[in-house]
Amino acid sequence: MTRRGVHRLLALVLALAMVSVTPTVVANLATGPAQAPGWWTAPLLAAYLAVFAWLVLHAVRRTRPWRPVWALVLLGDAALGTYPLVAGHPDEVPWVLALSPLTVGAGAVAVPSLWGALGLTGAHLALRLALQLSGVWTVPGDIAVLDAVGLLVIGTATSVAVLSVRAAAGQVETARAAAERAAAEAAAARAVEVEDSRWDGIVHDDVLASLSLTAHAHDGADRVRARAAAGRALTSIAHDPDGEPGPVPVAEAAARLSDRVLSAHPRAELTLPGRAGGRVEPEALEALQSAAVEACRNAVRHGRPGGVPTVRVRVRTTRGRDGDRLSVEVRDDGVGFDPRTATPRLGLAVSVRRRADVVGGRALVRSLPGVGTVVLLSVPVVPGAPGGTEAPGASGVTA
Repeated sequence: MTRRGVHRLLALVLALAMVSVTPTVVANLATGPAQAPGWWTAPLLAAYLAVFAWLVLHAVRRTRPWRPVWALVLLGDAALGTYPLVAGHPDEVPWVLALSPLTVGAGAVAVPSLWGALGLTGAHLALRLALQLSGVWTVPGDIAVLDAVGLLVIGTATSVAVLSVRAAAGQVETARAAAERAAAEAAAARAVEVEDSRWDGIVHDDVLASLSLTAHAHDGADRVRARAAAGRALTSIAHDPDGEPGPVPVAEAAARLSDRVLSAHPRAELTLPGRAGGRVEPEALEALQSAAVEACRNAVRHGRPGGVPTVRVRVRTTRGRDGDRLSVEVRDDGVGFDPRTATPRLGLAVSVRRRADVVGGRALVRSLPGVGTVVLLSVPVVPGAPGGTEAPGASGVTA
């Protein structure tokens, strides 16, 4: 509970306390002799009614609570202090005494310390003593002492409870503020990591690839491929996934992934999912596309020396304990490798695994010598509308 919530709760408690003493006050006024004149009683009761309305309004609308709380303290002390001046004759139990617990409790709420609450309680007890000395109210000394002790207990207990609740609310607000700062810092760090990962992948996948093709160009066909690679590099540099308007439907995400894969490896066999619900965050889709494209390029580069392996790409949605995911499986029938002894390739480390990690995705590489390689990629799918119409079952031809 926040401090504002504590204020509203205390206002509600004080309003209920006023309701609890109302029957006693009304009964004393209705059945007992009229000790105080109407010109004194009526304004006092009207003031209490206004304070009650103010407290209820604060509990509902979050207005400032301290003015009505202090009004309760001042009204109670004023009523007790002026009653001997207007009372017509002595009474066994003047009705203003029924307001004492309310006055003491309001004082414990109004001040921010236990000593302050005890000070206000002591001032109220002094007024009760003056009332008894005036002769308007006369009780045996032991009863007066018991009443005083009871009011001290009420003031102390109320103050301790209120201070404890306020301290707990302060700790909650401090913890919430710290959590918000930590979340903001984590979000900023994640954004930086995502951007760094994207640029590392662009440098490895596109820039270095285009430079390598340019350096090894021997004829017109090589130079055409080098220019195409340079164009892709420039496009990748200019593309900003943060500029996306929002999450992308799964069907559209699959279509974009298909375009990227086929532009990098036109002869890949591609299988797309049918109608699916949910959406994919733009940064996650960008990471998935780039990782899938690099997995295809790795299959072509390393899959079969002296030839081009068959590359099959399967896109689908899967459901697990942590929710739905958009998954891509890149499988080739190349020579494969032994993951236990092979040196990790830069493309797998930077362009595939790291890109998936920084957006909450997963990347798993499986391979055996003579069998081929399988790269499994996935990113989270956020709930949303169905992803569109039925996508084609397959596209591309066998490499």
